[in-house]
Amino acid sequence: MKIIDKYIYNSLILPSVFGISIFTFIMMLNVVMEVMERLFASDLPFISIIDYLFYAMPGVLVQTIPMGAFLGVMLVYGGLSETNEIVAMEGSGVGLFRIIRPAFIFGVILTLIGLGLELYVNPRALKNINAQTKQILASRPSSLTEEKVFLSNEEKGFGFYIDEVSNDKATAKNFLIINKRGDNPYPIVFLAEDAKFDPGIIRLKKVKGYAFDKTGSSQVSAEYQEQEIPISTFFREKKQELKKSRKEMNLKELEKFYKANIKNPEEKEAALKAQVEIYQRIIGPLASTFLCWLGVLLSVGHRRSGRGISFGISLIVIFGYIGMASYAKIMVLKNDVPASIAMWVPNFVLFILCIFFSIKKYKGN
Repeated sequence: MKIIDKYIYNSLILPSVFGISIFTFIMMLNVVMEVMERLFASDLPFISIIDYLFYAMPGVLVQTIPMGAFLGVMLVYGGLSETNEIVAMEGSGVGLFRIIRPAFIFGVILTLIGLGLELYVNPRALKNINAQTKQILASRPSSLTEEKVFLSNEEKGFGFYIDEVSNDKATAKNFLIINKRGDNPYPIVFLAEDAKFDPGIIRLKKVKGYAFDKTGSSQVSAEYQEQEIPISTFFREKKQELKKSRKEMNLKELEKFYKANIKNPEEKEAALKAQVEIYQRIIGPLASTFLCWLGVLLSVGHRRSGRGISFGISLIVIFGYIGMASYAKIMVLKNDVPASIAMWVPNFVLFILCIFFSIKKYKGN
């Protein structure tokens, strides 16, 4: 029996790695294109791009591990069925659940890996991305914005425009910044002839500032020889937990944010999204166990299924699962369905399919 287990475990590794790699490449494609554009447009160090991709990888792997593992199980057990090795095992007295066990344990291991990535690695990786972005900005100001392009940060009410950027000197010319204040529709405007980027600070020189009242009339105007603006103006500060993105929050922060905002009508949707994020981090990795179990049941049989058919079936199940997960989020956010129910539906469907096909296969034997 141990020989069979070892044989199946060894067979599962390469196809699963292959499947995970394919889905990871597909999901990372947009990220790769974005950072490559930054590399050529902003003359960023190549090592910075590698670091960025490295830190972005855990969040993608959490999603692709269940899909790749399912594809690997389908290919392996489909191949065993195609060569009649499954038939030979059953003829030797090896039961259905004994055949399933290696794939099930394989799925549990991947679930634990996924949970580790989701709960511990990914939040830290996102924090490192933010720290790296600040560091790059100090030496490559064009990574903040392109020349002659106006960008805005609605979360903090800031917008900025740079007419000319020099990465070699970490300087800029004709720097425009607007700062929206409260309910005043007219922002404060700063115009600087020159700007110098230092670690953590943008030093503006020859600055003119303008402020307006709510009617649009000029309220205050002033001139400064030099003014400093923290780079944190354009990025989230570490101490502001509620300003973090949901991906950057750990489970305790997400739960705290949910409880603090769920009764506020203006923040209810953001609170629900935080709750969805909590369940998604737990439920997503758990799919590896159910998909590996289901993969065996969809592959084994006395008729030859083959790797080609297994590949097609795996894609249908994977996209079906993704569709259910996306619909579950909509049900929580738009139809007020409790997240504790809606977010478990995709995995519950997988579990029901596993039980159904297990009973059907067991009776067929």
